[in-house]
Amino acid sequence: MLRAMVAQPPPRAGGGRARSGRDFAATAGPALLAVVRDTAGAAAAVDAGADLLDLPEAGPDLIGAVQARFPGVLVCGAAPPADVVRDEAAARATGGRLICAGLDAARASALPAGRLLVSVPPQLVQQAAQAGWAALVDVDRAADQAGVGHAPDPAGRDGADQDPAGIVALAALGSWLGAAVIRTRHPVPVRRALDLAASIRGLRPPARSVRGLA
Repeated sequence: MLRAMVAQPPPRAGGGRARSGRDFAATAGPALLAVVRDTAGAAAAVDAGADLLDLPEAGPDLIGAVQARFPGVLVCGAAPPADVVRDEAAARATGGRLICAGLDAARASALPAGRLLVSVPPQLVQQAAQAGWAALVDVDRAADQAGVGHAPDPAGRDGADQDPAGIVALAALGSWLGAAVIRTRHPVPVRRALDLAASIRGLRPPARSVRGLA
């Protein structure tokens, strides 16, 4: 399921080369992008089945440490050495993917469609796919916008008090609509939802099959 993003990736801005990554057009259902804060959170997310890790507030040292510990998992961040970034200049320098904040940002990007992950709400997944872009759905944000069981957290932990049931439902919906990536701070229930949706769609083989004999 993991394939090279580019045949010969250019050097990273901070040295080294962009790493290989998942082909987001694969047919096994969406990749799970887990939002984490540190290496311990990254380890827990990987154990839960995360395909990618997002460290939105991390500096280069922490990003590099997570990459070294989990070499088969792509890391998202604000800038290099992250494999998936939110800055077009950084994406150009590293050969990595760019997360665009919406359809307009994707249209304005000079990068090819195969290098873009376009963050959209569930209702715009199919529109992004029709334009040839891989759609990313942040189900925590979608739950906030829909007012699904969320209350502000006094400790400032985004998503800490969200109702997992609403997030799970949005994850399943995003998968059914054809999202390439689902982003969340709740990897365990969302991973289960994605696996279930993929099984129902026939994209994931059963863990055990039985053939009845007449």
